[in-house]
Amino acid sequence: MKNAIFALGVLTVLLYSCKEQNIINTPELANTQACQDHLTAENIFNDVDHIVEGAFLDNGINKLYPKFTIMDNDASNIDTLIINFGANEIIYPYPGGKLRKGKINVTYTGKYRDSLAVITTTFDNYYVNYNLIQGEITVTNQGRKNNGNICFTIEVNDASISTPNGTINWESDIVKEWTNGEDTYLDLSDDEYKITGSASGNGVNGNDFTMTIIDTLNVALSCLPSCVIKSGTSKITPDGYANRIVNYGESLCDCNIDVIINGDNYPIVIN
Repeated sequence: MKNAIFALGVLTVLLYSCKEQNIINTPELANTQACQDHLTAENIFNDVDHIVEGAFLDNGINKLYPKFTIMDNDASNIDTLIINFGANEIIYPYPGGKLRKGKINVTYTGKYRDSLAVITTTFDNYYVNYNLIQGEITVTNQGRKNNGNICFTIEVNDASISTPNGTINWESDIVKEWTNGEDTYLDLSDDEYKITGSASGNGVNGNDFTMTIIDTLNVALSCLPSCVIKSGTSKITPDGYANRIVNYGESLCDCNIDVIINGDNYPIVIN
C-alpha cells in the first residue's frame, strides 16, 4: 500500500491508494484540493469566531498575549475591540494551539450573546501558522428560535488565505444555533452548536468550488484543542467535477475527516 502526505498551512491530507500514479496524477487529486482548501478556510474562520466570542469574556489580566483593547466603550453606539497577538508568532492555546501574530479588529453593537448584536471582524497583518488571513466576518445575533435556542447568522466575505502553495479565496453564509452551554455564561467549554449553510471559493490550484452542508454539522467546544466539528456531512462541488462528500465523523473529538469520491474514501486529517 502506497501513501502520500500533502501539507497545506494548517491542513495535512493523507491520501491512500494501491497505485502511486493514482496519488500523483489523477483528476481525483485535483478535485480533492477543493476539499482541502475549504476545510482549511473553515477551520481558520471557525477559530476566529471562537476567539472573538472568548475575547468578550476575557479581561486579559495576567497574560502577555493576546492583549485585548476596548475603545469607545459606549453601549449606545458601535464600539471597537482589538485582539492583538503581537508582532511575532506565538502559540495561543485557545483554540487549537496554532501559531498566530497580528491583530483581529472587532466592531460591535453589543456583546456576542446579546440579542440583535452585530459583530464585524477584520484583520490587520494577521497570520495563522505563517499564512496571511484577510477578509471580513459579520456575526448577527438573531435572538431566540421557537425552541428557545439563540441563533446567529455568520457571513464571511472577501476572505483569503495566502499560503506557500497559493491563495485560497473563500466566502460563507451559515446559521449557528446554540444548543448547549448557555447557562454557564463564563465557560465556553460546554458550548455546543448546530451549523447549516453554504460556502464558495477558489482554491490554490485556481479552481472554483461550492460547498453545501447536507447533514447538520455538530460543534462541541469541549473538543478543543482538537477539531470541534464532531459530526455531519457536506457536499463540495469543484468546477468541472462531480460532487464530493465530506464526512466529519461519528461524534468523536478528532480531526479525521473522510472525503468520498465516486465511492472511494480519501482520509483527511486537519492540524
